[in-house]
Amino acid sequence: MHHLAAKDIDEKLRYKLLSGSVVPRPVGWITTQNTENDVINLAPFSFTSGAGQKIPLLSIAILRKADYSIKDSARNLLDVPEAVMNVVSKSQIKQMNATAALVGPEVSEIQLADIETIESHTVSVPGVKDSLIRLELKVYQYIPIKDREDRIITDMFIFEVTDYHLDDSVYDEEKGYVIYDKLEPVARLAGNLFTDFGAPYVLKRPI
Repeated sequence: MHHLAAKDIDEKLRYKLLSGSVVPRPVGWITTQNTENDVINLAPFSFTSGAGQKIPLLSIAILRKADYSIKDSARNLLDVPEAVMNVVSKSQIKQMNATAALVGPEVSEIQLADIETIESHTVSVPGVKDSLIRLELKVYQYIPIKDREDRIITDMFIFEVTDYHLDDSVYDEEKGYVIYDKLEPVARLAGNLFTDFGAPYVLKRPI
C-alpha cells in the first residue's frame, strides 16, 4: 500500500490522486448567461454532486484558473444566478467535449459545438434541447473557497432545482424512476478518461 502525505507532494499529483480516486463523477454540463454581451455559455464541470434532499440541492465546484482568475461560467453565475444542468448522455459526448474548449467569454460554446437550445420554464437561461434530462437551477448559496494565502481557488455554487425536464424515454412516470439504460449517462474518471453506464445491481441496506 502506497502512503502519500498531501503536504509532501506537489499540486499536480494531489489533483491527479483526488480526481482519480473520487470516481465516477457526473458531468455538470451547465448553461449560463453573460450579461455583458448576452452570450449563452455552456461548459462541463466534473466536481458535481447532489447536496440536499428536503430542498433539492445540487453542488458544482468551479476551479479557478492557474492565475486564480475566475472562469466565465462562475462569473456569469454571480451576475445572473441561474443555470440549467444538462445531463450528458453517451450520444452527446463529442459535443460535450467540444464545449470544454478554452475560448473567450465572447464566444458561445453552443454555436461552437452546433448545439440547439430550448427555453426554460422558471429561469432565463436556456437548456440543451437534445439532453434527455435538464434541471433548471437557481443559485441557493455561493461559497468562495480560499487557500491559506486568502486567494480564491474554487467558486462553489449550491443550486436549488426549480424544474425537472425528463424525456419520455428515460422516465417511468408511474414509479417515478429514471431509466438509466435509456439515458446512458456519461461520467468522468481522471484526465481524459470517461466512462459509460454499466449494468446496475441492487444492494439493500441493512435493517
